[in-house]
Amino acid sequence: MRVCEYFAGKHIFITGGSGFVGKVLIEKLLRSCPGIEKIYMLIRPKKGKDIQERLEAIVKLPLFEKLREINPDALSKIHPISGDVMELNLGMTEEDRRLVSENCHIFYHSAASVRFDDSLKYAIIMNVRGTRETAALALECKKLEAFVHISTTYCNIDREIIEEKIYPARADWRDAIRLAEETDDMNLQALTHHYIAPHPNTYTFAKSLAEHTVEDMMLGKAPTIIFRPSVVINSIREPVVGWNDNFNGPVGLLAAGGKGLLRTVYGLQESVQDYISCDIIASLLILATKETLATKHLNEVVVYNGSKYKYLPTTTGEIVQMGADLIWDTPYEQILWYPWFKMTRCWYDYYIKVLVYHMLPAVFLDLALRVAGMKPM
Repeated sequence: MRVCEYFAGKHIFITGGSGFVGKVLIEKLLRSCPGIEKIYMLIRPKKGKDIQERLEAIVKLPLFEKLREINPDALSKIHPISGDVMELNLGMTEEDRRLVSENCHIFYHSAASVRFDDSLKYAIIMNVRGTRETAALALECKKLEAFVHISTTYCNIDREIIEEKIYPARADWRDAIRLAEETDDMNLQALTHHYIAPHPNTYTFAKSLAEHTVEDMMLGKAPTIIFRPSVVINSIREPVVGWNDNFNGPVGLLAAGGKGLLRTVYGLQESVQDYISCDIIASLLILATKETLATKHLNEVVVYNGSKYKYLPTTTGEIVQMGADLIWDTPYEQILWYPWFKMTRCWYDYYIKVLVYHMLPAVFLDLALRVAGMKPM
């Protein structure tokens, strides 16, 4: 059977559908698997817009332009569900939970906070408890055929080689949720560094616990996949070349350099960065789901690492050079300063450049704004 045939007539539930990977996945599913019956997209009201208004804004993005041209009716298959992964029971109404539990065959749990500086409470509530609540809803589904959890290759960052398996937990996810729910922010902040060790931030720690949440809740009950992408960047090929909607990964670095805002960066040019395009990730997610639908494994949680590190390693220096070339080929219309920045591995050199190129210009600019009677930046 062709891949798209496995999805014919399926009802799919997606969390994080308004996020970067979620949007790309929805577009790819609707464009490449036209037989899909319905996609239920969990989405919350935001900035004065209700869920229907937010959905309409999403499908008007350039990402969906090709789909609008070849199959505009496919967009009507997206059914917004009001909810919030931060809330218990996903903040869904009983009517919506019943709708999902009676119809859905496939779950994609993509919702997550990817910020490295989240508080421990927020990271656990969002990435661990949110995973628990999503898995609980999936287990209510009468027709569940696959549960796909989108993790990260960096959830086992303390290991030199990361195999496609779940490693022993550094903490119990149930205790972590209880801690986040019952402990105030000040006390949590005090114990964060010790509690998450050896993880460098709350993001990788929480995503590691989320994998164990999935394993403990889903193993033996439904075919389950944990998919670990590396750093997800703009599309390489489809539906449009270079599509992106955020400043994560190297995009923020290169954009700030191109605008003249960023003058110096501390790091090693020889370090290898593991970036992978969002359209590749969407295709891999669909292929992994197809394999699960075909085999229906219940006795293990299947783990996939979505990484190009082994096959196409790229150094930080190469990324910076590519960005520098692009800046001159396609410069920004408005820049603050001459576009140029350098990487250095010397702390003293770095701090001197920060003082000269960042701090002092900022001080003088603020003074000039004050003299002109304007609000400083």
